[in-house]
Amino acid sequence: MSTTPSRELLVTAAARLFYDRGITTTGVDAVAHAAGLTKPTLYAHFPSKSALIVTVLQQRHERLANELQAWIGGIEDARARPLGVFSWLADWYSRGGQRGCGFLNAAAELADPQDAARPVVRAEKKWLLDLLTRLCEDAALSQPSRLGSQLLLLIDGVAGRVVVAGSDAASEAVADATRVAALLIDAAGPSA
Repeated sequence: MSTTPSRELLVTAAARLFYDRGITTTGVDAVAHAAGLTKPTLYAHFPSKSALIVTVLQQRHERLANELQAWIGGIEDARARPLGVFSWLADWYSRGGQRGCGFLNAAAELADPQDAARPVVRAEKKWLLDLLTRLCEDAALSQPSRLGSQLLLLIDGVAGRVVVAGSDAASEAVADATRVAALLIDAAGPSA
């Protein structure tokens, strides 16, 4: 779909409101108002709130995936890259992850398995799991699939801690997760 200034204003406003206030509690009226547009303009670009949610989540994934890949790409040592994900996570939380993972929050709010946004959430988590697994493979660590899954559990655990305890808990949660990730990576050792 083509991008117009109005469409971008709507997506930007929705992304901020959905993350800060929640998806289900944010109506299309609030999104249109925050974008400085009308509700008919919103519906001219998105046939439903669900379509807007899907677009917001897809763009969130693209932005964060590009950012994380650039961060990891700056780490020359392949063995340091799996743990480098946690340094990116610390940086991300310090810049604004006040409500944890937007994808986990969306999954919790949109509990219907048939919801149009659920495949986007699943795809994002699969992408992250695949990335972690590939980083573990590239680092020649044993059982890269299992280790990738364990690292994803730590990342999701940080998000859960932030949702429950608030953004002030992020720094300590990321530090704890990083220490555990380092132990898991050290214990994995080189693949045979």
